Amino acid sequence: MSSLIKAQVLLNAISIAAVVSIMKTFKVSTPIRILGIIFFCLSYVFVNFWPWYNHTVFVYELVGLAFLVRGIFLKGKYSWLNLVIAGIFIFFSLFTKQDIGGLGLIISLTLLVINNLVEKEFKTTLFFLLSFIATSVLVIAPLLSYEFSYWFNYGQLPHTSRIALFDYLDDTFNEGALILRVYLAAIIIALLYKLNKGGVKSMIADKRQLFFTLFTLALILQVLLAQVTTYIPANAHYYYHSFFFVFIVSQIPQIEFRKPWVFGVLLVLIIFLWSHDYWRYGKRIMQKVFGIEQEVNYNYVSKRTWKLKEFEGPSTDRSDWQPTPFRSLDNVYLPKETIEGIKRLKSKWTGKEDLNVLNMSELTQLAYEIGYIPQAGSNQPLWFHRNVAFFQREVDMICDKIVSKEYDLVLFEVIPMLNRFYPPSVRECLQQYYKLDDKFLAPRIPENAYIEAYVKPQ
Repeated sequence: MSSLIKAQVLLNAISIAAVVSIMKTFKVSTPIRILGIIFFCLSYVFVNFWPWYNHTVFVYELVGLAFLVRGIFLKGKYSWLNLVIAGIFIFFSLFTKQDIGGLGLIISLTLLVINNLVEKEFKTTLFFLLSFIATSVLVIAPLLSYEFSYWFNYGQLPHTSRIALFDYLDDTFNEGALILRVYLAAIIIALLYKLNKGGVKSMIADKRQLFFTLFTLALILQVLLAQVTTYIPANAHYYYHSFFFVFIVSQIPQIEFRKPWVFGVLLVLIIFLWSHDYWRYGKRIMQKVFGIEQEVNYNYVSKRTWKLKEFEGPSTDRSDWQPTPFRSLDNVYLPKETIEGIKRLKSKWTGKEDLNVLNMSELTQLAYEIGYIPQAGSNQPLWFHRNVAFFQREVDMICDKIVSKEYDLVLFEVIPMLNRFYPPSVRECLQQYYKLDDKFLAPRIPENAYIEAYVKPQ
């Protein structure tokens, strides 16, 4: 488990280095860079402490864009290497997740084409495209024999496209996107001011400032589009706040940001702007220290009681979760019922040779704890999300194996609040041909998800 945290620390460090590189390329002053990094850490880095693709895709994109703008602005004998590296990372961004990676490719090509028009040269775009295409061929060609065109989602069946016009319009014009619209309006007002002051030629002449504006604008437009296809969690796209802050503050040269008191005021302002995350924890501490409780009494009408709370299932703030005694989950807290369920599984199954286990749950660490080899093979999906990575063909394959009693143990997680995340038809096969041997709480909030353990009938 600690290796995952170390991997994420590395990814976060790389993302910070990329942000610093981008700001240096755009000649952002040192005090503003420091404030921007603090904002980036508060709003985006600190909330990402486990490696996962919704974060990694942006890290790859960010690194690619950092090298891209370096390749556009830095001149020298080996400046083309920046564009080659940019093409590699933008490909890996697209390969990791198609929506944000695809938008990253569009942003890259847009900036390159504008640079071509301004500089009247096309070598930069050529280097980038050759690198992107070469990386694509080198990575994808060996995968074609493993049904790459089936597994990789480009909108084909059995996948479904998440692109829908009214979803984009809803997410653009709803109340939740107000801050994005405000940011866009502010950037456009800044553009109008510069156009009114110096005209188009003056704006083009200041190429670095022009690209800084377009870069920031592109990231905000990316969020407007990507929030439709990458819709959870809400903070998956919070990287744009720091870029907007740095851009807007950079447009006010009259303020001397090097003065300690100015820097201090802006630092306090950033902490105030992003206070909601740590207020949740600070509130608990204050309640314990001062003995304050926000009583919820439905006999009275107040902000907390005017509306009846919708029941989603037993909930918890995790304060009753306990540290696990398992090596693969060292220093990880889980519900007591989950820990006891894992103990029962370990006592019954640990040490058995040639154990064939199908684990359709989030407790992937059980492979280590019990000592079985996870399912593998060219037709084995990486995960079991229904109609995302696990389709009817895979359902039929698993059900056939259940009917023929190939598995010694099957773990199936039931999550009522999600739309049939794990395919219910597989559970129906299990209920028909296998025996329910155990059931325990899954480590989720609200606490109404369960992991069922099925065994072959005797």
